[in-house]
Amino acid sequence: MSLLHNAIRSSSSTCLIRTVHPNQGLRSLLSGSLSHRLFSTEPAPPTSQSSTKPLFQSPSSGLVYGKLSGITKTTLKSDVLSLLEECKLSVDDLKVDYNPSYTPMGMMVQFPSRSAYDAALRAVARKGRLYRLERADRAIWDSIQPYGGKYVLLQGIPPNAILEDIERFLAGCEYDPSDIRLFSRPGASRMALVRFVSATAAMSATITKNRGFCLNNQISMHVLQ
Repeated sequence: MSLLHNAIRSSSSTCLIRTVHPNQGLRSLLSGSLSHRLFSTEPAPPTSQSSTKPLFQSPSSGLVYGKLSGITKTTLKSDVLSLLEECKLSVDDLKVDYNPSYTPMGMMVQFPSRSAYDAALRAVARKGRLYRLERADRAIWDSIQPYGGKYVLLQGIPPNAILEDIERFLAGCEYDPSDIRLFSRPGASRMALVRFVSATAAMSATITKNRGFCLNNQISMHVLQ
């Protein structure tokens, strides 16, 4: 009887051990996995961040645009190139922003980089006190027509003048007779915009014909940059 009792106790203990041991192993495995995740030194996967582009900068290049205010009708592109000589610009990097009456409102400048723009700011602060340079949007640059010194604005055209009168006034000059536009603006005298064959021809005509007379009116001529 004692032997039977001991055998039952031994069998029960074995069953208990066999029953409990698998659960303890599972808890140990889960505990080890959790500890590995909590104390792992492996770097976390990179998270994607949206890149931001500098304001007023072209998306396809490092071009930066600015507007130089304070210019007058007598300001030439060569004057601005001299002022911003450190920036290594060309005449193609400049456009004059005219209002509807062709009064210059400023000069748009295309810089090859942000560092060139910063150099221009320093140059204006140092030797261009009459000017002010500020950042501008590329859309403004794209909207401005480049005249390239080939167009001449004639002001003071008589109200009764016709196209033939303009052609007689410009006799001897090298211009495009198919590209003459007569127009007027509120509060301004009648004007004509004439395209010449080259910038040299436009300047030559301005020198020789400025302050000449069309019918009974004295004509003022100005080259558009």
